[in-house]
Amino acid sequence: MNTYYPVYIQLRDQPCVVVGGGKIAEGKVDGLLAAEAKTTVISPDLTPHLHNLANQKRITYLARTYQPGDLTGAFMVICATDQTEINHQVWQEATANQQLVNVVDDTPRCNFIAPSILRKGDLTIAISTSGKAPALAVRLKERFQQELGPEYERFLELAGELREPLAQHIPDFETRKALWYELVDSEILDVLARGDERSAREIISRVVGFDFEPA
Repeated sequence: MNTYYPVYIQLRDQPCVVVGGGKIAEGKVDGLLAAEAKTTVISPDLTPHLHNLANQKRITYLARTYQPGDLTGAFMVICATDQTEINHQVWQEATANQQLVNVVDDTPRCNFIAPSILRKGDLTIAISTSGKAPALAVRLKERFQQELGPEYERFLELAGELREPLAQHIPDFETRKALWYELVDSEILDVLARGDERSAREIISRVVGFDFEPA
């Protein structure tokens, strides 16, 4: 049984390679671009969506099959082809280079797995089944998508505004930590769900002990 260590990776401007140009590769490329990775796609054929990305210069496109050496300098590698021989070659080269590599739907040839991801502003929820049943992760993502409204996104925006003044007013970490929990456990999310930001700021002011007004 594989035990994974969950982690969020900063991919901005990191070189990443996707081998394959089908629908599965398309989803992987979109995820990399959302993380602002420098993405190269290697495949003799592309989906229309990937063609558009290539035409817009959002990805680098090598219009051919994978060749040994194509992974040089890559930070992360994703292989999404239906050709077993190529999948094995990509795995071997990437592991020899000590790169992060995921051969889609071939867990033994992955040193990382990608979770199902839900994003709402700065809120990111990653759901993994350790590669056992990705469909379950997708269904859970869909459930959370319905249950978590825009109030969570707005709360995090307010929290970002609050962090610096809170640190200035209350330098003790343990006290700040307790206030954050008190704030999260308050009625603030219900208030934001109603669109009442004025009352939300009043709640913050009451909890932290100083006026929290817009900058």
